[in-house]
Amino acid sequence: MELTEQLIGDCSPYIGNLVYDIDVRLVFVELLDGPESQNLKRRIVFPGIVSFHETNLLNQPEDDSIDDVVSIQRLDTNRLILTTYKKEILLNLTEEPFVEVID
Repeated sequence: MELTEQLIGDCSPYIGNLVYDIDVRLVFVELLDGPESQNLKRRIVFPGIVSFHETNLLNQPEDDSIDDVVSIQRLDTNRLILTTYKKEILLNLTEEPFVEVID
């Protein structure tokens, strides 16, 4: 199973929150149940961040547009690339990502 499918599961790919907490060394992505209702449903946590690099994929920022996860790919044992409609984030991790259900 591809990592994207494993982490997103049956949830929509629409992002409610995407946060990099430098003090705790983690990134989390909170996914919505859909763009209309926008209820938070699932949190994907990327713990043990060693390095974080973000690249904007758009020439002009679309701050009013909702972002969505396009793919989550493993580059090697410790590196992942999280690609959204708006950005690409390269993560070097010491721990495996995991999922939390949001009630």
